[in-house]
Amino acid sequence: MKPALSVIFFTVSSGAGLGLLVWLLIASLMADHIRMDALTFYKGAAIAALLITAGLISSTLHLANRKNAVYSLTRWRTSWLSREGLLAIALYPLAALHLYALDNGLPQVTPVTLWLLVALAIAIMFCTGMIYGCLKTIPRWNTWMTPAKYVLFGLMSGAVLLPAVLSLRPAEVGPVGKPMMAILLLAIGMVFYVAYLLKHPRKTHLINDALGFREGNVRLLDAGHSHGTFLTNEFGFVLAREQARLLRWVAIIGGFVLPLLLCYFTKWFWAASVICLIGLLVERWLFFAEAEHVVRLYHGQQRV
Repeated sequence: MKPALSVIFFTVSSGAGLGLLVWLLIASLMADHIRMDALTFYKGAAIAALLITAGLISSTLHLANRKNAVYSLTRWRTSWLSREGLLAIALYPLAALHLYALDNGLPQVTPVTLWLLVALAIAIMFCTGMIYGCLKTIPRWNTWMTPAKYVLFGLMSGAVLLPAVLSLRPAEVGPVGKPMMAILLLAIGMVFYVAYLLKHPRKTHLINDALGFREGNVRLLDAGHSHGTFLTNEFGFVLAREQARLLRWVAIIGGFVLPLLLCYFTKWFWAASVICLIGLLVERWLFFAEAEHVVRLYHGQQRV
């Protein structure tokens, strides 16, 4: 697939913002372990909102026709994109209600809005993953690991951002004194990413499958066109093996290893956050660049 920078930025930025929102809300319940003042909470919420909103705006750049942004919201029965959009829109009034309840001291409302926000944020990340995970035409994406990866990486990058936000003002963090959730999720995320790469490395779909022939080797003699088409431009992206290997190491080291070491041995949480997001941008670019649509079987490729 041709990597679309707007979509890559959207998935990473919104995922990090939603993950930060989840951990910020949960941290506000852990006053015995993480004592942060109201100003730090609001700054963290503002950073999360900025990341989410920037990602959502970026996603509209991928639409050839901006009117499709409104049209897509009406297909919630069948479209994960529509469900994601509707849930993302619902996040803002719910967040405003939660902040209003906090400011006006409504303890009977805040637990409800808090857990609804947590559930909504995770549901949005799941819907984003399912946009790609439900596509049977791209075998590499059509697995439960795709939405799980989107949710896990969103929570992971948000967990790395949380100690950075807490470092804006003096905050008491205990009893361990280290961002253990970020460290734990970075370790789990790295193992999960490596498992995903190992589980989906082979090209198992042949042109025989596309045509229904079970015997013999079918070979395409002519693609039927002499120039590139929309299909070959969008679905025919080819990534050199050496380049893919290098970028995969960049994604692993930048997205997981370096942030984990920085979080464990230092307090350079902002550096860890920036490096983690850069690593995830590379991982997401590879996610699209290495995906192979089965339509390529009709344009000369023997396996996808």
